Amino acid sequence: MGQFTEEMRARLPRGFTLPQEIAALFDWIEERGLLHESRRVPGERFGTLQPLEEPYRGAVVLFRVESEEEARAYAVAWFGDANAATRVVPFARTGADGSYAAFWLDDEGRQRIVHLGSEGDGLCVLGNEPLDFLRLLAIGHNELGSGLADPHTPPVDEPDYAMEVDNPPFREWLTSTYGVTIPKTISQIVPAPPDSFATTSDDPFWQWVRRRQERRDGVSPPRP
Repeated sequence: MGQFTEEMRARLPRGFTLPQEIAALFDWIEERGLLHESRRVPGERFGTLQPLEEPYRGAVVLFRVESEEEARAYAVAWFGDANAATRVVPFARTGADGSYAAFWLDDEGRQRIVHLGSEGDGLCVLGNEPLDFLRLLAIGHNELGSGLADPHTPPVDEPDYAMEVDNPPFREWLTSTYGVTIPKTISQIVPAPPDSFATTSDDPFWQWVRRRQERRDGVSPPRP
């Protein structure tokens, strides 16, 4: 395990684990020299899937497990309850708008990877296993939230799609290491991500977030 991987693993609170696939990704990031000094948090490092220089090819994601203090502040902002940080730990910034991917412990205690869109878009579980999350990133949307907002459309619907949005090193590492395929669209892994206007959803994370937010806002559930 690389130093960055161990630093990120050590940040996870009790009850959480760093999935083997995410640990392997962090090692790959460090080996390729894709760690950067954070301006937001001096003395900290974050990882990316590509060099931080234009033109960006593929998903622009900043990997860094939030510290306990940061996770609690995030929980207060989202849910009005710092204790929610025992259930949700952000570990990757997926959009310039402040969207994140996070580890979430569901009501059965299973750890899932979920998406928290800054405007309430794409509140959902990102597949059934960590590899699904990595496969979503390999599709090529610069920001995962934009893909979740239009899950049936490829990042670029043109013949030279791979040349414009592909990230060959990341995709090659993912497919050769795990023998997986890269889907064309988000919908192949997340069929119906709810948007910010959704009033119902079968997604368990969406339901959990809504219950927390209704409690925060003092909204009573509808009578049967």
